[in-house]
Formats: sequence, structure tokens, C-alpha cells
Amino acid sequence: MKVSTVLIAVGLLIISLYCLVEVNYCSEVQSVVKNTSDTPYVFIPTIGVEQPINNKSIDYGVYHEPESADPGSGTVILFGHRTLHGSPFLNLDKLKVGDNVTVQWPGVGNVEYTVMNSTVVPASYRMSVDQGNVLFLITCYPLGSTAQRLIIEAKQGNIYPIQKTEKKPNSQVSYAPWIVVGFLALGTILSYVYPVKEERLIIFIVTVVLTLILVVAYFFTLPTDGIELFLSQVNSLLGL
Repeated sequence: MKVSTVLIAVGLLIISLYCLVEVNYCSEVQSVVKNTSDTPYVFIPTIGVEQPINNKSIDYGVYHEPESADPGSGTVILFGHRTLHGSPFLNLDKLKVGDNVTVQWPGVGNVEYTVMNSTVVPASYRMSVDQGNVLFLITCYPLGSTAQRLIIEAKQGNIYPIQKTEKKPNSQVSYAPWIVVGFLALGTILSYVYPVKEERLIIFIVTVVLTLILVVAYFFTLPTDGIELFLSQVNSLLGL
């Protein structure tokens, strides 16, 4: 094999790496993060609670005591039925110390709480709304009775933005096939005009193999960090 053939093959390889990075980028599904939610929610994974919070009545689900604070600003009190009206707090008695509760609040974010303790008090019990950055979940006790109240106390932890991640195709995805076709055309033309006729087939085979790699990159995202580092080093050597 002539040196010129090797140099052309290496040149095609380097060009294909640039094409690979671009094809990979254009065809990759993008993650778009959006801040969403106009309705407050409470999430309690261990007992399967994922409920909107209302400011109308306990009969509409989980109810936020209006005299208590918004999450992140002080003592938060949430009420919910154990029976009827969706029974949002049916399994509240199953919560254990250390369990996580997240309150998603518009304008505040996701406020995390960690369960500290549980108590049972008479139905006549009146709770202070000034107990620091804590959350109280309150429901009837025992199940089917309104004689007492079960109170779960949870301590406030981290607050982080309300975000929703959506996947969508890259807006430049249509460019990827043209890059693949362009590379194939370039290699085919080189193999056709290459003056060493007996080695034209070698250049064409190299072109086809590298084109197939680009096709794979179009359908399946490939890691390209190492490739980009290599190309950067090549540019530095060439003074580009």
C-alpha cells in the first residue's frame, strides 16, 4: 500500500471523526428542563401519597390550614381524611421516623421534610402555628373514628426548584443525514479520482466502513468526549 493511500485513509478517518461528533450532536435527544406547576402538591412515597393541596376544605382532599405558613416560611399544617373524600391520609399511621415528605409549592419550590415523630391527641386539641420550620400532617384516629387526631411531625430540609424534564428531538436533527451523505460522497469521489487505480478500492472500502459508523451514530448516541479531545490535540499539532 502506497504512503499516499495511507495518508488519504487517515485524512478520511479524521474527517469522519468530525462528522461523527456533529451527527451525534444533531441526532441526540435533548433534555429540556422547565419550571412548572401552578398547584401545590404533597408527595409521601412510602405510603403512596401524591395529592394536590387545596385551600377550600378537607373535603376536597389535602387541605392547607390558612393560619399556618407556606412551606419554607415556618410551621405548615396539612389536614386530610383517612376515609371518604379520596382518603388521602388513609395510611398516615404507617409513616416512620426518617421517612421523606415533599411539599411542592408554587413560588417556593420543592420543600423536603423528614418525619420526626407521631402523636395521638384528642379531637379538641388546638395546635400552635408558630413552631418553626416544621410540617404537621393531621388526620383522624383511629381509622373510622373522629374521636382523636393523629399528628405526624416532620422537620424541614432542603428546598430546590420545581422542575420538569422533557425530552425532545434536536432541532438540527435533519442535518445529520446530510452530513453522512456528504461524507460518503466525498470518499466516493476521492476513490474515483485517486490516480493509483489499483488502490482505489481500498479508499472506497475505508469510506464505506466509516460511513456505516456515522449511520450507527445517527441511530444510537455514542460517547464523543474522547473523540473531541483527540481532535483538539490534532488541531494543536497542526497549529489550527
